[in-house]
Amino acid sequence: MEHVRTFIHYMKPYRREILLGTVALLLTDLVGLVIPWLIKQVIDLLPNDPAQSVLMQYAGWLLLAALVQGLARYGWRRHLFGPSRKMEVDIFNHLFQHFLTLDRRFYQKHEIGDLMSRATNDLRAVKDFLGLGLLVVLDAVVVIIGCFSLMIYINPKLTLYVLMPLPIISVLFFTFIRAISIRHQSIQENLSRITSMVQENLVGIRVLHAFVQEKNEIRRFDRLNRDHIDKNMSLAKMFGLFTPSLVFVIGIAAMITLWIGGKQVIDGTITLGSFVAFNSYLMMLSWPMMAIGYVINLWQKGVTAMRRIQHILDAQSSLIKADTEEREADIRGDLEITGLTFSYPNNEAKALDGIDLNIEAGTSVAFIGMIGAGKSTLMQLIPRMYDALPGSLLLDGKPLCDIPATALRRHIGYVEQEPFLFSTTIRNNIALARPEATDEEIEAMVRCVHLTPDLERFPQGLDTVVGERGVSVSGGQKQRIALARALIRKPRILILDDAFSSLDVETESIILKNIRSSITGTTTLIVTHRLSLARQVDRVVVLGDGKILEEGAHERLMQQDGVYRRIYTNQALAREMEILLQ
Repeated sequence: MEHVRTFIHYMKPYRREILLGTVALLLTDLVGLVIPWLIKQVIDLLPNDPAQSVLMQYAGWLLLAALVQGLARYGWRRHLFGPSRKMEVDIFNHLFQHFLTLDRRFYQKHEIGDLMSRATNDLRAVKDFLGLGLLVVLDAVVVIIGCFSLMIYINPKLTLYVLMPLPIISVLFFTFIRAISIRHQSIQENLSRITSMVQENLVGIRVLHAFVQEKNEIRRFDRLNRDHIDKNMSLAKMFGLFTPSLVFVIGIAAMITLWIGGKQVIDGTITLGSFVAFNSYLMMLSWPMMAIGYVINLWQKGVTAMRRIQHILDAQSSLIKADTEEREADIRGDLEITGLTFSYPNNEAKALDGIDLNIEAGTSVAFIGMIGAGKSTLMQLIPRMYDALPGSLLLDGKPLCDIPATALRRHIGYVEQEPFLFSTTIRNNIALARPEATDEEIEAMVRCVHLTPDLERFPQGLDTVVGERGVSVSGGQKQRIALARALIRKPRILILDDAFSSLDVETESIILKNIRSSITGTTTLIVTHRLSLARQVDRVVVLGDGKILEEGAHERLMQQDGVYRRIYTNQALAREMEILLQ
């Protein structure tokens, strides 16, 4: 019930519809209980040779009852099933909104396919439980209470005999419910694994083709599917025992009724009409009794799904919550780093170890170093993708964790080495950072990142759809589109994390020159492996094993016999060799 209460508040906006549906359902059940009673009255009248008008009157009542029951059944189907689908939409919207508030730590712990499965398959199970499941429970309760009340009224002694086999149902219920719950949990988790595998294979389809791994993946997928079938068959076998057992118990009750009730009719203890009505109510009980198995299935599936969805809704961003509310911060771009030490979650190794660095607003700094030196880690801490220890990272003299993440990121342009493009047009991908940007501003950014020559080769120019993850454009074009997206925001801090890796040196130089002329006063942080770029920035920081090895202007570092000078010399020699070989 703890998990059910979480979803009850989604019903509140539709309480009027649910109330109407509940009234219609109760009316359907009550009219259904009246029909056998009318038939009882007619059967008891027949020996007395009733008048034709009396029989027509009862026929009219039966017809009216059938019409009312039909209309009421339409009412509960509309007003109970309808809200369940609306609740599904509301929960999905809330879930998607919550997804967007979670940080990178959460997504590192969960597979995307599993999250997709929870947002689709599990949500559908919740909808079925909140709609059909609760409806069946209410229907069963009303019918059981109504039928037993009328059966007791007709013949209490016969009702007592009929109740004798019913405790078996309780034994069956508590015997099977635990096993059913475990099997549902296993099925939902296996379905998540299937969804994850499909998503992963579709994303990495080019790698599979390149390494000719299609057959291996087909075999893996076949094993997962067969495992899924086996788990579902195990659940089906469980219900294959449970449901017939319930029907068998009802059959025993019917046998008792025919045996004892038949003798009472012969003895004249009860009338034939009462005996027929009693059996009609007993048969009406067969549906709610069999529905117990169906409800258990919906219940366990729904609660399992609720538990899995609740796990997401309970997850919170690990970022330190700022004391101030989100507002448009006035950021200049001064960065002060003092004793910065950072380790990734579940990893004791220090990605950064005692970094001390001051970066004045409007300056440009290049970060170089071997792979794993901590360059990208440092870049990710500035827009609060992860949180550093409080006080170790200041922006304009204020602790970074005191600035709300969304307010901070509005002033930061971030371009990664492998940028993500959405499956829409180039124009929309660029305007993502600033939807209100005009066509002139977008075109100016296109010129700034030297993308105009490429667009001339595209038949639809800026309105060319790039495909999922930018599959239809090259790596260099993808990086430049992402760069234009970051620049159109006119950020106070621009972070380029190896954002020129897919570009040639000449294009890189043109773009950097355009950036410096188009946006002034911006603090620019560049992670690069090309030291030719280091000559165009104000300062260079050399990182190694999470520590600062050297820092200073290019000319000063070249005067020292250090890491920077050795790397620069090696790259210069390699470049000269390439020119000679050409």
